[in-house]
Amino acid sequence: MNLYPLTLTFSESLAVFFPFMFNGKPITGVSCFISTRQAGDMSVSNEENRRNFLKNAFCTDMKLYMCKQTHSQNVDTVDKGAPLVFEDTDGLVTFQREDVILSVTVADCLPVFLFDVESGAFSVVHSGWKGTGVVLKALQLMRARPEAVSAVLGPCICGRCYHVDEERRRIFEEKFGRQDGEYPLGAVVLDGCLDLKAANARLLAKSGVKNLAYCEDCTFTDERFGSFRREGKNFTRMLAGIGRNI
Repeated sequence: MNLYPLTLTFSESLAVFFPFMFNGKPITGVSCFISTRQAGDMSVSNEENRRNFLKNAFCTDMKLYMCKQTHSQNVDTVDKGAPLVFEDTDGLVTFQREDVILSVTVADCLPVFLFDVESGAFSVVHSGWKGTGVVLKALQLMRARPEAVSAVLGPCICGRCYHVDEERRRIFEEKFGRQDGEYPLGAVVLDGCLDLKAANARLLAKSGVKNLAYCEDCTFTDERFGSFRREGKNFTRMLAGIGRNI
């Protein structure tokens, strides 16, 4: 598996972009991004804030598709005539070429972005501990050859900070083991913590995906990000999105 660590560069922008990588080179024409805490809360109900964010960060009138997330493994396909907000889903896939941004919201959970270099299909999913595995459903809906897929793991709470109780560790150990398989980014369960990036990297590797870029930033320790665990009940939901020519 080709691994590409990404270091995010912050500026005065309300969003941070990161590239897809394929066989050692960045892919042009498609981008993924995450809003910063400075941009404000991007929850489904906060339509005005999202509209202002898109105007100020992208100067675009592209259609933004969102999910009412339930920490599930449900993924929907966005086609012409689709609703702008999908119910009870944690991921979106599209084969449309232009004027579409797919998004999820995150605040410690992991956004995963997928791009098929052959068909042009792309996807974003919200992968928390309950929904780990949702990325496989997205790959299935994309109908892509795994070797033609470029994946990006966005910022989330890191494997050193995501302390969980014994029951949750046990569930993850049953699903992913400890050190008995292919772990491109290290152990999934270690020293009382879960590593969502490691879990998804293993799933992608086992599915045959060869190109994986991953952000090393931690949403819990970096206050430029929204974080449920750091901010508490009034946490900032960040918008994690993917689109062409944005």
